[in-house]
Amino acid sequence: MTDKTKILCFLDNDYGRDVEILMPVIYFAEKHLNCNIELAFIWEIHKIYTKKPDLVLLSNTVGSALHFKISKYAYENHIKVFALISEGNYRTDGTFDYWGHNTDKMYYQEYICHWSERTCNFLKKEIPQYKDKMVVTGATGFDRYSIYNFISKKEYLKNKGLSQYKKVIGYAGWSFGKMYYKQGRKNINFIFKNPNTTIEWMEKQMYKVGDILRKTIENNPDILFILKRHPNETNESITKPVMNEMIRLKDYPNVLYITENENIHDLINISDIWMAFESTTTMEAWLLNKKHTILINPDTNFNRDKLYQGSLIVHNSQELQRAIDEFYKKGEIPAFNTKEKIKMRKQLIFETIEYDDGLNHLRTGYYLKKVIDNIQPNNNKKIRFHLKYFIRYALVYIGKYFYNKKLFLKLPKFRKTVWIFERFEFKKFWILKEKYYKYLDEFYKKNSLNEKIKQKEFWEKLINQKY
Repeated sequence: MTDKTKILCFLDNDYGRDVEILMPVIYFAEKHLNCNIELAFIWEIHKIYTKKPDLVLLSNTVGSALHFKISKYAYENHIKVFALISEGNYRTDGTFDYWGHNTDKMYYQEYICHWSERTCNFLKKEIPQYKDKMVVTGATGFDRYSIYNFISKKEYLKNKGLSQYKKVIGYAGWSFGKMYYKQGRKNINFIFKNPNTTIEWMEKQMYKVGDILRKTIENNPDILFILKRHPNETNESITKPVMNEMIRLKDYPNVLYITENENIHDLINISDIWMAFESTTTMEAWLLNKKHTILINPDTNFNRDKLYQGSLIVHNSQELQRAIDEFYKKGEIPAFNTKEKIKMRKQLIFETIEYDDGLNHLRTGYYLKKVIDNIQPNNNKKIRFHLKYFIRYALVYIGKYFYNKKLFLKLPKFRKTVWIFERFEFKKFWILKEKYYKYLDEFYKKNSLNEKIKQKEFWEKLINQKY
């Protein structure tokens, strides 16, 4: 057995989207690629200097300034970068900024791992100089719907002390809250061509959606409504609640308002119907037991990806109530289950994540192995010291000895650092890893993957497979 490949994996949280994206890839790398994977918090870029890894693993390189800086620092020091795409369902009509926080407009990673052929072909035309780096792997974060088990409605409600409810409807929040703080408005200005008009439209929609939700909640006291705030609605440094379409409804007795610390897949799994204003989670609901999805859209005329075509759209509380009544009376909403809608959802899944077979992490692992195989052993790497990254690293490790959450929340300058000290030790990650590895072990055994991955024919079929 040769020495293990040293991989440094950067994360900005110990649970949630990016953990779900990377976990099955980490599993494959540890179990089958002879890799030793160490975690680093996204602020700890200095760890590249201290750990001297063979490879840096990232969920993306454009989602934040820190993600981009990590990829660039590693590349400049001759360390391979392997990155996925966190939000790979982007529009291909020219309205989406695919560079994000990549201010250099240069890719420092070995491969650009696309969710679908659709986005891959688009980006090849947009930036043909990088076409040789572009591959289609599917979306690894959606593999979990074919592999993991999720909490049952009965168990979840029991844990919450809400066992009196037999009916549950979930709602995925939109990022309306970005209007109400400086960084959020800056983000809106960055994304939209006419930010002032956009903010005016967003505010109108927020109040209309909130009013529809309020009337529906009041009219159905026997239904528990789980309202989930969008994870990226606020910047990590924002510790106070911000206005959105749901926050004024949180005190209703039949409402459970969730801001963090709960995985979206569990909430979808326990819901009878999954609702949103606009959200990729609707597709997750289709993948998870073919849940009914409803979009609350007072105004349907806005720029968005095609996923909306697979859901039932309601414009007001009367239409929403009729749909809810139909579901609980008939066990389905006929307008959601037409042949056209079913066909459309299948097509949308293909256009968005390419594959729904639970093997996207293996397709990704195929390209990760190609990178690892080309790494030249070097135990005497010379990494350029970066003072700013060292200072950030030192502040975290010194600050943890003085950290007191209650005190820090009261101090304006320290309040913005609470998210760092709450996350950087990855306490939840290790719990999830133990849990998810058991599911992955069972999935590999059930599908004879431990044997298949040793066969050249398996990989050829997997990589060249069409939906």
